[in-house]
Amino acid sequence: RQTATDVLSRPGGVLNLYAGLGVAVLGAMPSVGLYFGVYSYCKARLVPCWTVAFGSGRTGRDGAATSPLLGDGAVRTAAIAASAAVGNTVASFTRVPFEVVKQELQVGTHPSTWAALSSMAGAGGVRAFFPTGGISIQMVRDIPYAIFTLLAYESLRDHWVTRSANPSAPWRDMTAGALAGGWGSYLTNPMDVVKTRIQTDGELYRGSVVRCARMTFEEGGARAFLRGSVPRLMHKVPANGAFFICYEFFRRVLGADQGTEAEG
Repeated sequence: RQTATDVLSRPGGVLNLYAGLGVAVLGAMPSVGLYFGVYSYCKARLVPCWTVAFGSGRTGRDGAATSPLLGDGAVRTAAIAASAAVGNTVASFTRVPFEVVKQELQVGTHPSTWAALSSMAGAGGVRAFFPTGGISIQMVRDIPYAIFTLLAYESLRDHWVTRSANPSAPWRDMTAGALAGGWGSYLTNPMDVVKTRIQTDGELYRGSVVRCARMTFEEGGARAFLRGSVPRLMHKVPANGAFFICYEFFRRVLGADQGTEAEG
């Protein structure tokens, strides 16, 4: 496995730390759009629907109010988790090809994006961009990450941001997003380790999540699943902080937050 020293020692020096940046940006646009579009759509419908089915809006066959099965807080939490899972399931299909190419560039297998695309397409056609187990392992990492991150973010907004004297302050959105992203990243780092190994060396692990996890554990024990957690946090914490500032800004500008406020 390559270390930071190995990466910096390659021709190009510090610029190698930005390998795959263009592919990552290009891939982020459709995947993030799908992710948050589907998430917002599902949340706006599941929260009121599940509140009626399981929460305070529950009624009996005669239409009279009856005892809720769950508190409204628990219903909202379940709806957010389900919406995050659905949103990231859809987004994962578009994310895999870009992730595979980005990782090929980051490990130095190819000198440029065009060289990577040409070589991979020539060697394996379309299947080269969807390695065995690639989509499933992408979901194994991304769905828990989405659930943990969005549950933490929505909780911080409900209990800290919206109850403050100035709930529209950008720094609050940034802080909530950064903390939520860090939390989600750290908890799902083991899945990220497995995902990266399968997508960069699928033949060794035969596309099997269980086989990859077992071999990783045999190689370095439980600590092996925390490899890369520090650089991942260094990436995810500021990235989520910046993202959620923009996300909330455009929701306010477009009036997309009005429905959420009414629902909450």
